Amino acid sequence: MKRHEFVWEPYTTNVMSLLPPICLVGDVTWCAVVPLICFQVIEWHQPDRVLRQFGMQQLIPLCPSQPSNIHDISLKGKHDENWEQLLGPIISQWNNRVDFRVDGYPRQEGPLSFNSDYMVWYRRKTKMFVDPKNAKTATLAEVAEGIAVHGVSTREKYMDSG
Repeated sequence: MKRHEFVWEPYTTNVMSLLPPICLVGDVTWCAVVPLICFQVIEWHQPDRVLRQFGMQQLIPLCPSQPSNIHDISLKGKHDENWEQLLGPIISQWNNRVDFRVDGYPRQEGPLSFNSDYMVWYRRKTKMFVDPKNAKTATLAEVAEGIAVHGVSTREKYMDSG
């Protein structure tokens, strides 16, 4: 697939309007950075790391949240532990999840520029290709795609910058 063929926003207004009401329960949580609590297991829901799925601009995300005092909690042999004290701040954040929404980001229009701050950061943080041959081919394809999508002015810009 080419970059412009990939659907970054699967949850469009049209798709949402077709869902039954039960699927929309809890929509306040969809875009909230909050702890998800299931008994003693706590993991962080971090939609700020996938904003494009919600139609928003993806900014460089902060480091993932996972406080060390709650990671790998085990109830085994901890009969005297004050769980209310230990988990109080996390439960409070969950209860106030509407205050932790990330829906204030502007709407994303079109594909991100290859040289946008986010894409530059993303390329530094991820392994883009498994096979080195694919990396060379993909880079050439991206340049060709840019020329095809943006026309003569982009081609001239490539020629002038060399």
